[in-house]
Order: sequence, then structure tokens, then C-alpha cells
Amino acid sequence: MNVKMVLAAGVAGLALLGGAACSDATPAGQQAATAGNGSAATATVTRSQPTSLPAGQMTTAELVQYAEPAIVRIQTNSGVGSGFVVDPDGYIITNAHVVTGSTGRLASTITVTTSDGAQYPARVVGADTRADIALLKIDASGLKALQFANLADVQVGQDVVAMGFALDLQGGEGGSFSVTRGIISQKNRVINEGTNAAIFGSVQTDAAINHGNSGGPLLDLTGKVVGVNTAIAPDPTTGEQAPGIGFAVGSDIVKAIYEQLKAQGRVNRGYLGIQGFEALRPAVARQLGIPENEGGVVIRTVVPGGPVAQAGLQAQDVIVKIGGIDVNNEADLAVALIKNQAGQKVTVEFYRDGKKMSAEVTLGAPPTS
Repeated sequence: MNVKMVLAAGVAGLALLGGAACSDATPAGQQAATAGNGSAATATVTRSQPTSLPAGQMTTAELVQYAEPAIVRIQTNSGVGSGFVVDPDGYIITNAHVVTGSTGRLASTITVTTSDGAQYPARVVGADTRADIALLKIDASGLKALQFANLADVQVGQDVVAMGFALDLQGGEGGSFSVTRGIISQKNRVINEGTNAAIFGSVQTDAAINHGNSGGPLLDLTGKVVGVNTAIAPDPTTGEQAPGIGFAVGSDIVKAIYEQLKAQGRVNRGYLGIQGFEALRPAVARQLGIPENEGGVVIRTVVPGGPVAQAGLQAQDVIVKIGGIDVNNEADLAVALIKNQAGQKVTVEFYRDGKKMSAEVTLGAPPTS
């Protein structure tokens, strides 16, 4: 799949390869990667394991054994992607582009293969293209399910493992998925997928992500999901894939989307009518007379006539809470607007000129384009 994406956080014009991880039904270059005996060749990279791990953490091999039963292969009429079980009763998370393809229409057939080789027809409970997340359901129960990490507890530089069906390589142990290991390179990145709205709260990693990985989990060493593997970045100068720069939709966003899709089959996110906002940094907090340890999002531009404009908010106001949900950064803002729906009246707490204030805001619906 050749959907183009752009990264909007700090690297202007950096294009991402959408469906990064979505492999065509016949992966390109697979013949070139076939060994002389006709079996698919794979390269194994060995990294040294630490001599001891913090309490509750696993080695990479232990983590793979733990997570393997929850990893699934997703075959559609247009290609192959990955997913993982989030509820023992057959609920599965993947990327929306895995089940919609480049056309934006739902695939006519979706088949899920679990780690034991069982195959199930799947239906789409709901898909949120703005966050590129879809929820599938298969007729199964008692499945191994993975839990979401809290991104506030995830540190830049910590070890992570990506799992999925990279290039849909055939053969191998178990379910023939691939495993790569790396670190969290940065948090709270922003991904723009073509014409879709920005995906806030995304995670950058150097764990290798390739076509076919889309929808698979990025896991910390406790076995929790810190993100959904979604995109890879090409070098803007050469156009070739940039080594070690991949992106996953962050767990906070994915969890909020999952809860909405499971409950009502869609996400009716709210809209504030602000643009050019950014997380409050200590230097800006000092400038605005706000405690340095206070999180928040600085409004750079207010859309005239929008919901917050009607409630009296202004540029340079710093939002710290929406509808009872703390807002420390852009990711928290996105989560608050997923959990508080269009048409809902919420209390927005904010700072202006160093003073904490509040206003009642009736959330609007996001623009369609």
C-alpha cells in the first residue's frame, strides 16, 4: 500500500509511508528473499540481554512467549496486516487502513488467524480513520488478551518489542510472526496520514517496523502495549526508508478509541475550535506566570466562532482540564476530546495571565475536511 503520510511534529515535510506495515497479498521482493530450497529466508539479529531486569520485566524471549497467543494475522481481499487481542471474547485491535485499504472502503472479506493456526471470519465493530484504529470481532472466547500501558509511565529510552507479520514472511516457528527490539525514541509525536487529521500522542521507535506490521503491538518489557505499529519514515532527501524511525499510535489514544468503538461502534469526538496548540514548557510557563510543574496546552490560535471562542477563551490561554480530565500535553487533549463527545457541555479549566479560570464549553463536531 502506498498511502503517503507526513510527520507534523518538529520535522516539516517528513513523509511517512502509510500502511507501513500493511503488506500486499503478494509482498514485493519476496522472491528475492527466497532461499535456494524455496523457503522464505529470514535474517536474525541477536542483541545482548541485560544481566538483570527490574521487577516485573521480562527478557525479550520471555516477552515473546507471553504475548504470542494474543498476536493475530489479518488477511483481507487487498493484503495482510497484524493485530492483537484486547478482550478474551474475541475483540481485536488493528489499524483502520488494514481493513479499509487505499480505497477507504471496508474489505469485503477479513480472516483472522490466531497463533494456534485457527482461522476465523471477522467483522468490523468500528473504525476510526482519524486515529487509524479499528476494532474487529471474531467468534471466539477464552483468548489471551493484552493490556494497555499508561504512556505517562513509559520513558524515552526504555526497551520495547514490536510484533507482527512483517512482509508476511512464510515459515518459521509458531504463527510465523516477526519480532524486533528497540527503544522508545520519543513520545507525543504527531502523525498526519494524508488527508486525515493529525494523530496526537504517537510513539517513535527504532524497533524495526515493515510492511505487514500494521496493527501489531509495540510492547514494553512488562508485556503491556505502548502503541500500535502504524508507519515508517523515508528519508526526505533520498526518498528511501529512513533506518530506525518508525511510529506507533500511542496506547492512551488507542485505549480511548477502543472503549468508544466497543461501546457504540464509532467515535463521536468533540471539537474545541483551537489551532496551533502545544504542550506547556517550563520557560513558557514562567513567561505566562504559571507554576512550572503545571502541565497544560497553550492555545496559539482560536477559531473565530468556534466552541471555545464562544465561551470566551483566547490565544495564550493554557488549558489544564477538560470535563474532569487532566490535560498535560497534546495527547491528553486528544484523549479528552475522544471521551467527551460532540454536543456535550464540559467545564474547561485554564490559566490566563497567571490566574486559573473556568468556562462552560459546548463541544462541536470536527470539520469533515
